[in-house]
Order: sequence, then structure tokens, then C-alpha cells
Amino acid sequence: MAHDGFGVVLGAMALHRPAATGRLTGSVAWLHCRENQEAARTLVRAVVEDSAGLTAVTAFTDPGPLEPGLPGLPLHDRPVTTEVFAEAGFRTMDQWLLLHRPGRHAEGDNGPHLPAGGPTRWIAAGGAAHGLHRPARPTVALAKWRDRLRGSLERLDQAGGSDALTTVDLLAPDASVRCHLLEQAGFTEVDLLRSLALT
Repeated sequence: MAHDGFGVVLGAMALHRPAATGRLTGSVAWLHCRENQEAARTLVRAVVEDSAGLTAVTAFTDPGPLEPGLPGLPLHDRPVTTEVFAEAGFRTMDQWLLLHRPGRHAEGDNGPHLPAGGPTRWIAAGGAAHGLHRPARPTVALAKWRDRLRGSLERLDQAGGSDALTTVDLLAPDASVRCHLLEQAGFTEVDLLRSLALT
């Protein structure tokens, strides 16, 4: 934790140091500092100092503690924290575009637009809709993914117009095509999510 001179907490983080298959690794699960630059620097400096002897140090590779529980540090929402990690030598390891589509009613529904009917739903990387959780990232042929996406969105609209969230792995070779198809389906960018590694 990072405190001010009066003992008020300015920031906190969770740092794990598990031993895995003979390698000693460190991982920042989460870090919160209300975008206070000095608190962020204090916490990240502690990570770097504590990394001596570790074979790898990563950050934001696991789902966060709050909904929707996605891995990654949101670039636009957390610019100060992102900058402090970059200054300390962390580089992008994985990058996902987070997209949102507001709930809709099925075509032909001339009634008033009601609030979204139920929880926000994930469209997983495979194109299927399901409840909130970390989306899997299987390799799915683009045509099959497009068909699953279309069917998932139609079912969501018919079931009451739940909002939909999805991610696109921006390092995947077909990322630009998937982004274009999602944009055509009514999705808009929310943020960029990055997992980091100390270099």
C-alpha cells in the first residue's frame, strides 16, 4: 500500500510470486491508486525492486476483481498508471480492444425502447453469447465466427435486448477484419486493455 504523510491510503496492489515449473515469477494482479501519479510510482517501484531474482514479471494478465473481470489495464481509463508502468520498463505483452453494443429489440418491435433486459452479456472470442466471464480465445475460422456472432446477437435481441461486450485480440492476424465486422454489428470501442511484462 502507498500512504500519504497522514497515513491515508493512496493506493494498493496485489503482487503474486508463485513458483511455477521451476521458474520464479511475479505477477501484479491489480493496482488501484485513483490515478495518483506518486502513489502509482511508489507501488510500481516496489514491484521492480521486489523483482530481483525473478525470471519473469507480468502485470494485468489475470481477470480483475471487479466486473466484468477482464484481464488487462485499460489504457484510456488509466493513463497515469499506464505511463508509470511504461516508465518502469513494462512493455505490452497482450492487447485487447474492448467493445460494447447497447441492447436492442428484435426487428419489427415497434414498442417503446425499454431498458436492457438483464445482465450484460459477453460475446466470446468464438462468437457465442454467454454470461459475464473471461472470454476464451479459441482459434475459430472467420466465417464460422461471423455466423456465431450474428446468431448470438439475434438471440440477445429477441430475449430482451441485453447489452453485449466483447474483446478482440489486436495481435491476432485477423483483428482488423473482426473489428470491422463488430463495428458493422453496432459495437463501438470502449477501451484498450493491455497485459504487461517487465523487460
